[in-house]
Amino acid sequence: MKKEYILIPLLLVILFLVLIIIQGYYQNKEEVAVSLDKTSYQKGEKLKVAIENNSLKNICFSSCYPYLLEKKDGEWKAYIYEDCQKANVNEYCINPKEKKAFEIELPLVETGSHRISLPVCLDCKEGEAFQESAKFYSDEFTIK
Repeated sequence: MKKEYILIPLLLVILFLVLIIIQGYYQNKEEVAVSLDKTSYQKGEKLKVAIENNSLKNICFSSCYPYLLEKKDGEWKAYIYEDCQKANVNEYCINPKEKKAFEIELPLVETGSHRISLPVCLDCKEGEAFQESAKFYSDEFTIK
């Protein structure tokens, strides 16, 4: 009988440690991961972007500005690469645990350090007015 008294608390401790490890894994994983194919690009070159939705919510992008470019000039500064001539609605939605990839043709931008800023609407429906509820960023990349 004494072995049972030792075995039950030991199993509870092991279960508790496993839960801590699992929780730590999911907390360290970004909700939405934005990755690039390279760290350096030439002006006018196509940049390949992969977006992984690790959240439990769908994410939708703006029909006008699905991504923004930011340049590092002491601090990160976003700049508009085109004027939007249509209604800004939720478009290009990604369901939970899905991945999407696309190419961006880099406009003629200045050389230097850049990153992609990805404004998203969490748990929104396609076609509704876009309301930014979160923003995610790619790693820094260089345009030569």
